[in-house]
Amino acid sequence: MNVTRRSFIKGMGAAAAGAGFGLPSIAQAAAKAEAAAAKAAYQSSTMVKSTCVHCINFCGIEAKMEGGVIRAIYPDKARADYYNWGICPKGAAGVFNTYNPYRLKKPMKRTNPTKGLHEDPKWVEISWEEAFQTITDKLAKIRADNPAKLVWHHGHGKYTIGDQTPKAFAAAFGTPNVIHRTTTCESSRHIADELTWGYHNHLPDLDHTRLYITFGSNPFEGEQWSRWLDHSIIDAKERGMKYIVVEPRFSHAAAKAHEWLPVRPGKDAALILALCKQLIDAGTIDTDFLTTYTNATQLVGADGLILKSADGKPLVWDTIYKSARTYDDASIIPALTGSFDINGKSYRTAFQVLSDNVKEMTPERAEEICGIPAARIKSLAGEIAEAARIGSTIRIDGKSLRYRPVAFHTFRGLAAKEYGVQNSRALLILNMLLGTPDAVGGMHLHGVYAHPEYFEASKCEYPPKRVDLAKSVYFPHGHHDVCQQVQYTVNDPKAYGLGYQPEMQIFFATNRPMSTSDALRQLDGMKKTFNVVIDIVNTETCQFADIVLPDLTYLESWHYAPTRWTPNRKHSAIRQPLTNAYNIPHDCQSMLWELAHRLGIRDAFAEELNKKWGLKEVEFAKGRSYTPREMVEVLWADKVKKPFDVALERGFYGKHVGTEERYLQGVELHFKGAGKARMKLYADQLVESYNKVEKTVKENNITNIDLAQYKLAYSPLPLVEHAFPTPHREARDYPLYLITHKRMYRNQCGNTAQNPILNALGADTQENFIAVNPATAKALGIRDDDVVIVESRVGRARGKAKLTEGIRPDTIAVSYHYGNWSLGFPDYAKKGTWINQAMELHPDKISGMNSFQDTKVKLYRA
Repeated sequence: MNVTRRSFIKGMGAAAAGAGFGLPSIAQAAAKAEAAAAKAAYQSSTMVKSTCVHCINFCGIEAKMEGGVIRAIYPDKARADYYNWGICPKGAAGVFNTYNPYRLKKPMKRTNPTKGLHEDPKWVEISWEEAFQTITDKLAKIRADNPAKLVWHHGHGKYTIGDQTPKAFAAAFGTPNVIHRTTTCESSRHIADELTWGYHNHLPDLDHTRLYITFGSNPFEGEQWSRWLDHSIIDAKERGMKYIVVEPRFSHAAAKAHEWLPVRPGKDAALILALCKQLIDAGTIDTDFLTTYTNATQLVGADGLILKSADGKPLVWDTIYKSARTYDDASIIPALTGSFDINGKSYRTAFQVLSDNVKEMTPERAEEICGIPAARIKSLAGEIAEAARIGSTIRIDGKSLRYRPVAFHTFRGLAAKEYGVQNSRALLILNMLLGTPDAVGGMHLHGVYAHPEYFEASKCEYPPKRVDLAKSVYFPHGHHDVCQQVQYTVNDPKAYGLGYQPEMQIFFATNRPMSTSDALRQLDGMKKTFNVVIDIVNTETCQFADIVLPDLTYLESWHYAPTRWTPNRKHSAIRQPLTNAYNIPHDCQSMLWELAHRLGIRDAFAEELNKKWGLKEVEFAKGRSYTPREMVEVLWADKVKKPFDVALERGFYGKHVGTEERYLQGVELHFKGAGKARMKLYADQLVESYNKVEKTVKENNITNIDLAQYKLAYSPLPLVEHAFPTPHREARDYPLYLITHKRMYRNQCGNTAQNPILNALGADTQENFIAVNPATAKALGIRDDDVVIVESRVGRARGKAKLTEGIRPDTIAVSYHYGNWSLGFPDYAKKGTWINQAMELHPDKISGMNSFQDTKVKLYRA
């Protein structure tokens, strides 16, 4: 029998009413008082502050609580001054996550040894003790043999317990194999940033921007920084900022823009390079910025390498002494353009190499490739040059600052490609040509030069140490893991030179089979290992698990929560439990402490937590385990240095960023002037990395690396060839480009498919559609709502056609995070198209980024 709080209170009242038939008056009074107290508690209402984690915006929220029950979730008004003004439908409906009847509630073990796409695992519930002991026995055996045979995966779990926590556990255990999901998100953009200024992430300085152009970024739905970008863009537009969106689909962002430029998929690099050529030819570039802050003046030889002195310092051509010199002396005036003969060899400045590379990228040539009219490319370049106000300054708080009120931005649109690093680098170069980095109104950079090692060539390890091949000869600059590679390696480790066969995989809050291209191949590796899944719902990954452990939701857990910085604000936050709907005794944090204790590595786990979290004053002590709340208290005390009561009451602590920190501690501090490092307009470390790849491949007779393809990928500058990924060159019989995108209702968390609140918002929220231009549909005999097949060289996907003028005629678009097939999902959550099974995978050879935007397809009625 299920007893609800309401029926319990009702029963209490009935018992009190019946007490008059023989119960002593004191008992009757007590019963009435107890019933009244329970009713009052039920009707009382409190608001509790926390942080959402339905996606990676981490919005501030407050939950309305009545008698221990979550009644509603609202945006935290106090957080509006630091990040989000509102929350999205997923965040508002997040309460269903916790009360979801389809949640995992108890540990389960598989009884069907056969693993397959449609195989029922035949789960049986087991005790926590049996689950922990089974897992411990497996881990202990692996650790005694070779700890690297354990592979830990986390996706969205990084944003609950923190990336540092599983890394600490893995380090204590001894495995190098901790894999995050960034290659299915934006890792190429990160690597482009790191190669260029030594760390990653950048945002437009929208308080002062006058022209904002985005390439494949949709902050009005599910993009990173969405809940800050959405209201900041609207505010900036009201102040007079012009907003232009460049992408093949008429997205929510395009709907709010002044202009939509429907570029052909994958061809952004051609458009960007054409804009660069127009600016260079017109002389409307910031030569002072290029000379003073970037390596544009450094001399490049025929081998593509920077000319260096005997002590390894880059050389420039000094126009005063007419010779090659190191730029250590402020009296030197380096040449920005030109070719020079030095010791019988010819050298060009890095900027001259760029100029020569884009010579053929005329607006007319770019139009042929990207589909944007040549006349608009020319006029757009003029608008950009005028908006940039090159050479101008502005005074803020008594400081004279560079003023370049134009910004170019992207997220997944440029990154999720075979040449994602090069596409992203092209946009960074466009920013550098105008001098926008860390200028008022330009692009605000984050953590400038925090990792100088990113300016160096990769080690190009071989044999690889990691199962995802990150930082090996296969993905030399894969600083952010290569999640989709793992199962390929597990399936055939010898093919990649891996010296061991992985035996066990633990998946925490990640659903890899649903989230990568060429998705069905992900299942092969998972059949060969003992798998443990920690999640809140019975996902597709669970279908291949041997043990499943139920986790607590973000509304039931203690977390030191990540937040989103902005150019003018920073804040730290927590999550605190509001309830425990199914009395689940553990979350992933307490599971790790339990496993560490049983394995005898608890002290090592504490030591590694201190290292990974960078704790300095308050640390985790040896000789004990920590509850999730105690972990949050330690992290808060060390990093925020405010009483924990502040965290409990407010949910966060924030500060405003002053002018000095905002504009003068980035490129101004690290790259300006003689003797400093330089932003990498020219990424010479890629040339050095390729040379290492070539040497390693030849020495080891590696047959699954195509050196010609790697050489193209590792160009120090973006090229027009980077607008032609493999399917565009090879899939000649597949006429349509296929792109994917996010939606407000479903992204990041697979459990949103089960949320009836979101599904009830309208027919289009229950399933996704295949967006087709009416002209294309007419030519193919397809009508609105017809069931159609999307066919590529690797697979097929089935779905409903939706005719719309908001898509290029040569392109179709499908949102992902639909079409779940797990036997553990209710039927209503399985609607829509699982498009990833039809997408080709040609990962970026620099970063390992998944190539979601490159596939060519056929489309026909089912």
